[in-house]
Amino acid sequence: MRTTNRRTLRTLTVITSAFALVLGVSAPVSVPAAMAVTEPEGVGTPQRFLVENVHAAGKVLEIGNERAQLTGPAGDAPAAAAIFARATAPADITAQVITAYPVTGKSATYVFANQDGEVLVRNANDSLNFRYLSVSTIDITAAALDPYAQWAAVDAGAGSVYLQNVQPDPSGRIAALDMYDWKTDDGSQIQTYDAGTAAVQKWMLRSLTPEVAKYSGRTESGTVPTPPTERTARYSWGATVALASITWNMPDPTVWATDGTVTIEGTGLGLFGEKVALSADYLVGSLGAAVDSAISGHVGITVKQLRMLEPTHVQRTISGSSTTISSPVSWDWAGITDAATAQAGTFTVPAAASSGFTASLVVTIVATDEVNIARGSGIHFGALFGEGSTLNDGNRDRAGFSDWRSGGAINRVNPNKVMYFFDQPQQITGVAVFDRGTDAKLNVGTATVQYRNLTGGWVDLPVKDLAWPYVNSTPQLELTVESEPVLATGARVVITAKSTATWMSLSEFEVYGPQLAPTATR
Repeated sequence: MRTTNRRTLRTLTVITSAFALVLGVSAPVSVPAAMAVTEPEGVGTPQRFLVENVHAAGKVLEIGNERAQLTGPAGDAPAAAAIFARATAPADITAQVITAYPVTGKSATYVFANQDGEVLVRNANDSLNFRYLSVSTIDITAAALDPYAQWAAVDAGAGSVYLQNVQPDPSGRIAALDMYDWKTDDGSQIQTYDAGTAAVQKWMLRSLTPEVAKYSGRTESGTVPTPPTERTARYSWGATVALASITWNMPDPTVWATDGTVTIEGTGLGLFGEKVALSADYLVGSLGAAVDSAISGHVGITVKQLRMLEPTHVQRTISGSSTTISSPVSWDWAGITDAATAQAGTFTVPAAASSGFTASLVVTIVATDEVNIARGSGIHFGALFGEGSTLNDGNRDRAGFSDWRSGGAINRVNPNKVMYFFDQPQQITGVAVFDRGTDAKLNVGTATVQYRNLTGGWVDLPVKDLAWPYVNSTPQLELTVESEPVLATGARVVITAKSTATWMSLSEFEVYGPQLAPTATR
């Protein structure tokens, strides 16, 4: 990288629409008048870019840097073009800028010059070193007539381009800018080589025009808003900067008395002190009523579980517009008990007075079937030790879990814990645990079923007509129990072995509860 004290700051006017369209750069912004240059004959409006190589991310092409690798027939001259790490300071970045002059009458074809006006050219075909590049002091108008000084930007995909010399080489082949030997060290030479598709021939033309997201706001009818005083610009190579000296062109105050959308424009100063265009849209109108919200639950669902489903925001209308905005809300469940969910039907929960507006939450209770929760979505297997990928496959007569490990009787896992974790709380009303089938070990002596509460603790399942642990006095384990409804985030069975002579297995661990109601649509 060269320092800026040996350069004349030659800057440019706005990006032409055609060039922006070809290269996918952002919309143009104005530059200070003192930085503008006269457009030479034979070329269009000049542009400024950092030319970054795809193979060497973060490194850019510089023209005429005396610190470039020594090259040429005698190896004693700095390369006309070389790669250097992209600078971070604004003045140093400016020193690395390449000026691209679009050649009039040609598509995506340019003359490239550095900040001193030196032009990048390929050596003539009658030279022994026709692949090499040179720096020329030819003026831009003359360069626009010289095919050796013209470079075509050819789409290389993913926003990159190949930079190919307009003049074919002595064999009629296309010569493209190429990082020789794939070297990425600062100062490594750039020359031309037969056009191909390698990353060393792909270049990103990084525009110096930043992007700033349009601001969106809302104001009450008749109220003049205060536009934002902070905006961030992002440059195409990733640099971001907080814009300075932000100003807005505010319309006549009467504009804000009419419902609708008002757009205001402004400017701020970017990384290089350039003016960056800003825009803001304001939706003018008064907040109205909230659109009804809805949730649904199964018969028997608890109010606690319903409250886990309640929305925290609602959509409110705005006068004079079909637009709605999201507003935080809290709900008033006072007086609503679990009795409200004992049968199918609908009831409404109002917004709490603290919300500051009226809103309704429509709750629909539907009858659903009792299902094996363990076979549904959002269920994850776990164990103290062992493998159980088929423990919930519905087959009660084939081992779905085994805790075998080497070491024999002294290394048995006893007791063991086999569990499911739920993605969302679900109601449990019963369980079934089996160890049977021709491949079963039939070695479960006791079993205790527990559910995981909302705070992550494990609690014995409150079953009917049974005390934990259940003692299995038969060869096979066939345990089916009903429980009082509990809201759970998981379920597990704690098992102990009849004997250390072998390991334990389970064929199926089923967890029952009401099927979740369909998700609310609003």
